[in-house]
Amino acid sequence: MDQPLRLKNCHEALLNQFLHFDPMHLVVRSRGLSFVRETNFGVFTSKRGRSSRMIRDGESGLVLCPERIESVYLFSPGANRPPAFEFDFADYGFGISIQPRETPRNLEILARIASLFGDAVVPASDLIARGAGSWLDEWGHLEQSASEGSTDARVSGTAAEGKIAAQIVTPGFEAEIAMRPAFEDRDGQIRRIAAAGGCDAIVIDADVLVIGDGRVDQWDGRQLLKRRAEQLRSEVATW
Repeated sequence: MDQPLRLKNCHEALLNQFLHFDPMHLVVRSRGLSFVRETNFGVFTSKRGRSSRMIRDGESGLVLCPERIESVYLFSPGANRPPAFEFDFADYGFGISIQPRETPRNLEILARIASLFGDAVVPASDLIARGAGSWLDEWGHLEQSASEGSTDARVSGTAAEGKIAAQIVTPGFEAEIAMRPAFEDRDGQIRRIAAAGGCDAIVIDADVLVIGDGRVDQWDGRQLLKRRAEQLRSEVATW
């Protein structure tokens, strides 16, 4: 596929094609906390608990609000890599990416989905400028002012404890990861934590997540929470 393809607005029918794939990479992006994990997908069914209608996949645990999905694109994240499904959410951006591995089975399913659900070819440059295909720590395109206060991002556990979990909840989606970390790297305020023997990883920005009134620099296993927009504005005003 040379150019990104916008898929038809029949998202639930599309989502229920995912159960046919081999395990895929689920990438979840939020400002200050993002993660990737390998997972199977099953059938999405209705989930109660919010005013908006939500659907949940029992295999991956991914929860989506169909009303908040603006578009889904088949978009190649790099040369010689199969296309990924990039989900564009209203007032948020590309918060979810589902990335098939390059296997004969997956490539056959991708071709079938492109044929059945393809709607329009779009310029790759437009999607890249808006954050499609971005890395875990490239969240500058996410959460404009209208939605900054509506995202709940939290982390519990530490690499030293041998277990770590993260959860991201937005009006458009909910997702979580739990893993046994084997590697941790720091680059300034950015922490990258990876599991052994797989793709699972978490990226944390200490400028966005806090422990109560503290900083991630003093993280000792207590739960990390997303800093609210008013906290960030207050700090900027004092610098």
